[in-house]
Amino acid sequence: MALDILTPLEQLNRSMQSTSATVGGMLQAIQQTLSDLHDIRTDSAFASLLDKAMQQSEERRLDEIELPRARRPPSRLTGHADAYISSSISDYYRPMYFNVIDVAINELEGRFSNNGDLQTYRSMEDLLLQGAVNEDARRLLLPYKEIDWADFAVQLPLFRKQKYTTLKGATELLRSMSSETRCYFFEVTKLVRLLLVCPAASVEAERSFSALRRLKTWLRSTMLQERLNDIALCCVHQDVLDELDIKPLLKEFAIRNTVRAKIFGRFE
Repeated sequence: MALDILTPLEQLNRSMQSTSATVGGMLQAIQQTLSDLHDIRTDSAFASLLDKAMQQSEERRLDEIELPRARRPPSRLTGHADAYISSSISDYYRPMYFNVIDVAINELEGRFSNNGDLQTYRSMEDLLLQGAVNEDARRLLLPYKEIDWADFAVQLPLFRKQKYTTLKGATELLRSMSSETRCYFFEVTKLVRLLLVCPAASVEAERSFSALRRLKTWLRSTMLQERLNDIALCCVHQDVLDELDIKPLLKEFAIRNTVRAKIFGRFE
């Protein structure tokens, strides 16, 4: 049950951890995940899952799926009425199945689909990527007093002539320009900076904390901050580290100490 429900959620989690993820693409991925969850929220999907579980249990010679021992709930919860007792395995596990799916759907819709601030962020991102300079765009940027609409309406169509399809592409394009050319699109630069202030996800920061737990373990309690910073840089920039020629590093390590030079010899 958990595998069928968590698989689309895991795929969504993986797609949202991309460094080039955009809010628009993230919301589209969420809608696809919601559609997948609604597809499996049917009696036929549950019946197929239960049959599959019972078949695999038989093939692997596991204990047969049975109803747990019936427990009478406290009378303060049920009153004087008889407690409900499931009559079959299907009746017992079906509410759990639909409850887990409903929780996942409600959390996704509450956090993303019905989030007004996130929708505003997506509209600003769409404005940069699609370049629709109209009255709706003017009302969208009206709360941001730092952006002059008259200059922005002129600069955005000119900036759209450059080839970019994502926020990351627009950011790299501005960085590659000279300071004089960047000043030519100074209002567009303000919009890009506003979008970069609110990233689509915090997964990069979370990965950094996870890496820190792996680098500084309890056995490395005497590690100083300078060495920890060096190890963290090596962990974060593994692609750069893999391209380094290690022979000069080995040579420097060996010749810095006479004992090392005797053990490892001298590298030519």
